[in-house]
Amino acid sequence: MGHGPHRPYVSRRQFVQRTAAVGIAAGAGPFLWQQPGYSAATPVEQIHGQFGQDASREAAFSWMTPGPVRRPFVQIGGERVRAETMQYAGYPGYFHHARVDRLLPDTRYRYAVGHQGKVRSTKAVWRTGPRPGKAFTFTAFGDQGTDVPDLTNIQDFDPLTLQTLTHQQPPFQASLNRDLAYSMNPAFHVIVGDTSYANGDQAIWDEWFRGIEKMARTMPWMPCLGNHEIEAEGGLGGFTIPGLGGGEDDSWGPLGYDAYRTRFALPENGDKDWEGNWYRFRYGSVEFISIDNNDVNTEVTANIGYSEGRQERWVKRTLRRAAKDPDVDFIIVLMHQAAFSSGLHGSDPGVRKAWFRLFAKYGVDLVIQGHDHHYERTHLMKRAKVVESAEDGHYTSDVGTMYIVSGNGGGVQRGEGLFGGGDFTASIQAMEVGTVKVEVVPDTGRGTKRLVLGEYSATRGGAPIEEGIVIERSLDRGKRSSRVTEEPEAAASRLVLPSEDPVGPLHETSGGVAALALGAASTAAPGTTWTRGSGDEEVTELREQRRSDVRRVLRDQR
Repeated sequence: MGHGPHRPYVSRRQFVQRTAAVGIAAGAGPFLWQQPGYSAATPVEQIHGQFGQDASREAAFSWMTPGPVRRPFVQIGGERVRAETMQYAGYPGYFHHARVDRLLPDTRYRYAVGHQGKVRSTKAVWRTGPRPGKAFTFTAFGDQGTDVPDLTNIQDFDPLTLQTLTHQQPPFQASLNRDLAYSMNPAFHVIVGDTSYANGDQAIWDEWFRGIEKMARTMPWMPCLGNHEIEAEGGLGGFTIPGLGGGEDDSWGPLGYDAYRTRFALPENGDKDWEGNWYRFRYGSVEFISIDNNDVNTEVTANIGYSEGRQERWVKRTLRRAAKDPDVDFIIVLMHQAAFSSGLHGSDPGVRKAWFRLFAKYGVDLVIQGHDHHYERTHLMKRAKVVESAEDGHYTSDVGTMYIVSGNGGGVQRGEGLFGGGDFTASIQAMEVGTVKVEVVPDTGRGTKRLVLGEYSATRGGAPIEEGIVIERSLDRGKRSSRVTEEPEAAASRLVLPSEDPVGPLHETSGGVAALALGAASTAAPGTTWTRGSGDEEVTELREQRRSDVRRVLRDQR
């Protein structure tokens, strides 16, 4: 995996060699750093906040210093809370995370960060989440990146012509879309994978965090893992692409997740090996669940099956608890690879197999996806069937899940099926960069509760692409036992086959990067494949090999 022109940092091998000389244990993955600090004048940057599992009482504050410091802290509510310092091999900076609890709900706090007894940042305002029952707004998109063109980003360029695939507008509109989301004054923002498109270039991560800092200091960005968070040996964004670089110095941890896992301080999930890879948080009366589809998809092979079912069991437990909780009005899932999409990547059968039964059984209301670089919305779905098709955009069924593709966070990309869609498609309008806005209304005063959705264009000054889309449910559906619909357990192994998929047959392409560039003539090494279909022997073999590799790495780290 090539690092591109921005990477000024030492390689993993050089880093380990240098640090070993002074007795520092630098194994694969994030590790606690213990080294004498520099002066209190060391600057801080990339400050951002995250919610804990209970957004009304818990938060985590994160920042970076270019050199080591002593006693980093966050000062909030008149108290100083010590931070934990972390680093990952091959990166020269230091990351600090301070987790805070016992906060008051729906309360504004001023905070700042510092070290060695001195505050080093300006003050910012943090607002905790409300108690259940209060209305709020959040924004969302995926696949953002930065404004700096990256020729290694296969999502934005035809590698043969070096022309963008967007055709309609400049592809790098990351800051414009960030500013649009910020202008909507949301309680928080979710980014559904492919955040920075660093692709191994750690300076791009720095640029991305600097770009979102103004917003993320006060309005947290809650992420999920996308394929471009995989910065792994011999691949680009999780795709195996021989001939584009790669080697042992390019693997950022056993899953390539070191940068992501070290730079964010996400809610704990109880899994000591994969903390932060999937997680949940409660904001008001909404349960948000962030999952890692690299584990279950069938297209991006690098990390398929790495959790050995642990993530799926956690998701089932979490959904079951949320569905029975009377304080939960809506369940919203955040994930990258899509269960429903008519774009280039399409509807992934592995994602469907993993989640369809659980989403239907426990009544997930909304799923926000990325991966394909356009905006698309489904009707209310139960598995692969349309439950309600509302031509006016007002859905009133108490059953069914709406899926949104919001991978137009920084650029757009035409792809297969984009002008047709499937029976599931309700709106397939946006080939422009945009932001999803979701308003949560726990009580309309008429015995119902609502999610109100809109998609807004960053390149047309926030003009609506579509708005006023309503998912309206009965208030008594909040008595969560009525949400759970029992189904035969045998259905768990049922996979919607490509021939049955509403999109039509899932395409399988060979030819590597060039093939991803809308079927351009391939000059890539033969045998490079973009794999689809969970029954494929190659995927099964890769899954087993990945599980074996992960077990070995974890065994060595213990």
